[in-house]
Amino acid sequence: MQGTERAVVRLTESHTEWVDGKPVERSPLLVELADSATAQDKRGSGSGGAGIPINLGVLALQDLIRGRLTRLRNYLNLAPTKDVLAGTREAWTYAKDERAGARINDQAWQRIEDEFPDWVRRITEEVSPPATTEILTACTNCGESKAWVRGDRVSAVVVKWYPEDLDRAPVAKCRFCEFEGVGWGYMHYDLDVVNRDVLARLGVDVSVFARVNLIS
Repeated sequence: MQGTERAVVRLTESHTEWVDGKPVERSPLLVELADSATAQDKRGSGSGGAGIPINLGVLALQDLIRGRLTRLRNYLNLAPTKDVLAGTREAWTYAKDERAGARINDQAWQRIEDEFPDWVRRITEEVSPPATTEILTACTNCGESKAWVRGDRVSAVVVKWYPEDLDRAPVAKCRFCEFEGVGWGYMHYDLDVVNRDVLARLGVDVSVFARVNLIS
């Protein structure tokens, strides 16, 4: 449940996250998502108009989250609300009380526990896209360190990771054999032989990896 508790805090409250080794105060992720949706296209404001939203992905995600919150509240017999932040907090608190009273079965509880971390994942992808880093070490599956992409010889292993969301597991994929390794444990194995100078040349923030005990 701890992961869900943290997810609800990140969604609905101002909170602290670590970015580049420093604490950063962030607004609720649901607020950040709403702010992203109100970005304006200058083409729509030339004559005093309000402009038009330019991130349709954010708008679609807002609709998805509202719909899923509505379904959850209906399941819990909670009244409809237009306040997504308050509605999310209320739904989670009520769900915990219902679970404690044995009024929610295991299958339904698992779905509820998985719901809010999924929102965090989706919002993070929209608001803070992953960083992509090529790793020089060989793939732990096929042993290749290089692959051909559109006629160019490039690093075999590419990693997508989230500097602003270290709770989100990175994904390393080999271009040569298409093997995927997920999680910090895999990254530790892959990066163990890469020194700090190489990481710096790759644009990797060494302090981030050191903070999660990936390198000494």
